[in-house]
Amino acid sequence: MIWKRTVLLFLLTITGLAFETSVFGRATLVGAKPELLLLMVVALGMGEGPAFGATAGFVMGLSTDLVLQLPAGVSALTFTIIGYVVGRVRAQVQSPGAWLPMVMVSIATFLGVLFYAAFSRMLGERFGAVSVVRAAVLAAAYNCLLTPFVFPIVRTLGGRLRPRPSEVGL
Repeated sequence: MIWKRTVLLFLLTITGLAFETSVFGRATLVGAKPELLLLMVVALGMGEGPAFGATAGFVMGLSTDLVLQLPAGVSALTFTIIGYVVGRVRAQVQSPGAWLPMVMVSIATFLGVLFYAAFSRMLGERFGAVSVVRAAVLAAAYNCLLTPFVFPIVRTLGGRLRPRPSEVGL
């Protein structure tokens, strides 16, 4: 079953990168682009827990860095933190409502863009704080609009390939 989750993660990463670079690369919302892979990381973190959320975040973030030729490791670190934190927060929510995925995706995207900017700033990149906050708000809004379409698909796929307790030695 572990190999099926690995294949799922690979296919989600490739599909997400293809959509993010081709379809959503040109479809901007007031100049901002969606963070589709971050949305997928949040969906996997909410559905599968902090460990798989962090793993998915690392794989998808590193793939983003390599494909988009960004500074290596910055997206990987950001997505890993977001995937883990979302998984931990979701575990604390007793009765999730219908709006929880949209709220979690919006907050996680906003924080993800700010984390990415902070880590990039530590590496010496210069940009304005106002433009970063604006990009974070717009990316969060864009991902919030995409959540009803992407979230159920990713969460269902992740849930179908969840290992049984007998397969992980519990």
